[in-house]
Amino acid sequence: MNHIERIDAVMNHQPVDRTPFAFVDAGAWVSKTENKSYDELYHLSDAGASIFTGHLNDIGTDLVSGVNGVFTAWLSAFGCSIDTTKIGNPVNTKPCFTSPEQLDHLDKSDIREKLLADDFVQCMLRQCEETKKIVGDDKYVIVDIAGPYTVANVMYGTAEYLMLLMKDKDRALELLDYATEASLDIFRLLREHGADIAFIAEPCASGNMLSPKMMKEYVLPEYKTITETLDYKYYIAHICGKSGNRVKDLASTDINAFSCDYMVDLDEAFNDCEGKKLILFGNVNPAGVIWNGTPEETYAEACAAIKKANGRSLILATGCDLASGAPLENIMMLPKACEDLA
Repeated sequence: MNHIERIDAVMNHQPVDRTPFAFVDAGAWVSKTENKSYDELYHLSDAGASIFTGHLNDIGTDLVSGVNGVFTAWLSAFGCSIDTTKIGNPVNTKPCFTSPEQLDHLDKSDIREKLLADDFVQCMLRQCEETKKIVGDDKYVIVDIAGPYTVANVMYGTAEYLMLLMKDKDRALELLDYATEASLDIFRLLREHGADIAFIAEPCASGNMLSPKMMKEYVLPEYKTITETLDYKYYIAHICGKSGNRVKDLASTDINAFSCDYMVDLDEAFNDCEGKKLILFGNVNPAGVIWNGTPEETYAEACAAIKKANGRSLILATGCDLASGAPLENIMMLPKACEDLA
């Protein structure tokens, strides 16, 4: 099987020659390895596509990312202050709204125009397009972009947005509606520039932060909107933290895969999506064995995840972002486990 055939098979619960392997995001690791900031990488002539894709191909992933490490950086188009200058660090994105009154005049009609006018967004689109040129029909290009609920949180501040939901729900929902359209438009643009798989990152919908009731009210509807509005090949939802109680709800949507953090019990997650469209993507501990463990420990955890799948559809992956300081010898234990247990 080639990479695309393998991903197609696993997404459709069909037999594979080996478990597919991918990352949630390896952008920070590549930045650290290259000793270049996102700002430097994204302003290269190909927006860093050859560097990022080269590392992913060398490691042996079945998917490549078209916008490495910058899932909130595009919010600079809306006035959010971003810092992409720190080598090996996450993008630092600060709110663009600081008072409820600023939400009274949100205009969705010019969102695409704002995105296209933003320098960093243009860099992201260029990287996606150049990545697609590099991999062609060999691999799918996946794009990791903040989902609407997280976008609303980033635009207003996480704690502040939760307070707004309690004190001024109408305004909070107006911002969520705006954030949904913003997410849709950046996903549309990336699709136009070669992306195949939408990776909808919702760290602010974590089971550590949001109740199941709030998840159903504020996050599940956005997945429905995204899958019904866009035309990607596949959709992957990522929710950080203890989010095993999200699986049954996600299995009721048209999301193809749940990218589950290392805190999620894979056995329970497989049981909760049994007989459903949803497959699992995960969930080797990136800050535990991959960053701080030994190759033997990393290999053992990767093998354990594949064995828990027991023939059920799994894309072996990191439980969240790959740490910038993770040793390569540990990272290489993930594709090794996939090959050895084929």
